[in-house]
Amino acid sequence: MRFLLAALLFILAVSLLLLGLAQRTIWAAPDSFSVNLAVSGDQPYVVIPAEELALMPGESKVSVSGDEEVFLAVGLENDVRSWVGLASHFQTVTSDDGIALGIREVVGTTDFASPVGSDLWVSESEGETFAEIQVPTDGKYAVLVANDGFKPAPGQIRISWPIVNSNVVSDIFLAVGSGLLLVAILLNLLALRRMLVNRGPRRKLPRAPQGPKYRPKKAQLVIPKKGRRSARSKVASIPVGLVLIASLTGCSMAPALPVLPTPSDSPTESVVEEIPPVVGMSQVRKILRELQQVVFEADQSGDVNLLESRVAGPALLFRQAHYLLMTKSPEIEPLPPISGSAISITLPASSNAWPRSFMIVTAGEGDGQLPQMLVMQQSSPREQYKLFYNIPLLPGSEIPAVPAAEVGSIPIEKDSLFLRLSPSQLPDAFGDVIDNGEASKFFNLFDLEGDEYYQQISTSQKEQQDKLRRAEITFSHGLGDSNVISLSTSDSGALVAVMMTDSYLIRPTRDNAAVTVSGNELLLLGVEGSAKGVRTQYGGMLLFYVPASTNNGKIVLLGATQSLLSIRAL
Repeated sequence: MRFLLAALLFILAVSLLLLGLAQRTIWAAPDSFSVNLAVSGDQPYVVIPAEELALMPGESKVSVSGDEEVFLAVGLENDVRSWVGLASHFQTVTSDDGIALGIREVVGTTDFASPVGSDLWVSESEGETFAEIQVPTDGKYAVLVANDGFKPAPGQIRISWPIVNSNVVSDIFLAVGSGLLLVAILLNLLALRRMLVNRGPRRKLPRAPQGPKYRPKKAQLVIPKKGRRSARSKVASIPVGLVLIASLTGCSMAPALPVLPTPSDSPTESVVEEIPPVVGMSQVRKILRELQQVVFEADQSGDVNLLESRVAGPALLFRQAHYLLMTKSPEIEPLPPISGSAISITLPASSNAWPRSFMIVTAGEGDGQLPQMLVMQQSSPREQYKLFYNIPLLPGSEIPAVPAAEVGSIPIEKDSLFLRLSPSQLPDAFGDVIDNGEASKFFNLFDLEGDEYYQQISTSQKEQQDKLRRAEITFSHGLGDSNVISLSTSDSGALVAVMMTDSYLIRPTRDNAAVTVSGNELLLLGVEGSAKGVRTQYGGMLLFYVPASTNNGKIVLLGATQSLLSIRAL
């Protein structure tokens, strides 16, 4: 009996296991839904908007193949469209019934360029004849398809979405089948053990012969079978029935292929569009790596032309002046390198317009180096982010609370009236405080306690005035670059990066007197002095925290660096 029960369990277990495996293989539903698009034409770009990529749930994948090079890029839809601009291109569109995708040509200008390596892309992929890329699922990202930006775009595009298939039924079949198989093996082992203990199966002894007995005839009635054979036939029919039922059940539970969603006629609620930050952390790291490499190569060679791809404005002016000094004397030490380690603060602007900017604070390279505030700006969609300000933070300075990098900061206009002092007025006001101290009308606006930069500059100016006997010196301070970059803080204040120029004019006051120079001024001027006087110009890259106009707090200088820019004889 045990052998019979074990055989039945074995048959049932194998049937369930086969059903489970069939649902995972030959009966398995497709794991993705895809749409194939053919592109034919001479336009170099294909734009796949976020709306088309979000037709199906899940993270979409775009695969492209062509006869030559293939390039794919993922970026915010506004960034992709801004980069393409008015140039002619193709665009994927949804049919009126919402169940099909097609290609539409957008005729425009021939303002073409290579999209490879743009700072706008969140991710990009390249290949000789094939490339594919994943698109995030939040519905904000579009895809740009191209060759090299000038040749016709690749001809075959495939957009696919994953289909989540449930394996619950097959898991149950496999689990139950495995359990029954173990039970069948166990019953076989128990039956075999019992047979060995009893030394084999026992046979019935034959009966002794008996005389004939009278047996009355029975009516011809249909009576159900009894005995072992009838029971075996009934039991054997059970797994067959279960197999049929299970197989039919497996066929009916296979999920159907998805179709594109149909548009809804119901009104949708109005949603206020959130402006995303201009860069994500992956973009920041990429930009920072390229900036480090460019500055390192330029510092090693002293070639200022190498900087122009990633450095501009005051940062370029400072390094250009320092490279010139390094050519005058081998004793001039190179400027500190751009640090890319231990990014402590990332503050991108939240904007859809250009120019765009972001600020990052990185740890200083080497012992004794202060953290750096790097201020990057992108002038237009097809330009790269460039370093405009590279400002070491002052010892003990603390950056105020700023919005999270995932939210972004509101850009502040340089003539904003919502701050205690407009960003563009900071150099004049701070310079007036340096020159006049407590007599300045702006003195109470600044927190000067512990401000080492203010103390050193103001002390140096007073010492120069006191030492001069046969000459007079005048100081002037003003805005050195019109590109003032300001981003809001969490308390409605602003971090302001600005350049201040410090001009020193020294003239002799007596006949037969001359003005002499030394140090770096002597290296640049080339002579020891001038009988008529000299004009020296220094530049300072400054980082201020400016509170809101409704806040009674003071303006704080958070970072500063100064460099000799020029000197000339009168």
